[in-house]
Amino acid sequence: MATAALPKTGLVMRYLDAFNRGDWDTYKTTLTADSVHIEPGGMELHGPDASVEGVKVFRVAFPDLKGDVVRLVTDDQVAAAEIVWKGTHTGPLVTPTGTIEPTDKPVIVHATKFFVFEGDRIKYSRHYWDMMELLGAIGAIPGAR
Repeated sequence: MATAALPKTGLVMRYLDAFNRGDWDTYKTTLTADSVHIEPGGMELHGPDASVEGVKVFRVAFPDLKGDVVRLVTDDQVAAAEIVWKGTHTGPLVTPTGTIEPTDKPVIVHATKFFVFEGDRIKYSRHYWDMMELLGAIGAIPGAR
């Protein structure tokens, strides 16, 4: 008896839940071996291991970081999720232009993440988040909030 493929909504939620818990083994099982993950600032990660190492940057900077899905639209091939990220900047945030030391400031960042599926895994994801909202909240842009 064949098992049913995980519905795409469930797959996306499993992926995000694994990130929220820092469960990197489960996170990797949601991705194809040749997956591509893109973050703002030119971060392009190829494969599950690179994806984990890339997103860990945010878990180091915001150990309590949690994404809540506000809206999720899926079909058999693609999905789009509106996400609100909340956390506290208690660790160093490594960026392409240098490291931002912890500020202990809370952040709320609004984002959208786009997914493309291959079978019952995520082959491609692109994360669009409000960098001004993040940098303003931690005081890296004077006068922004």
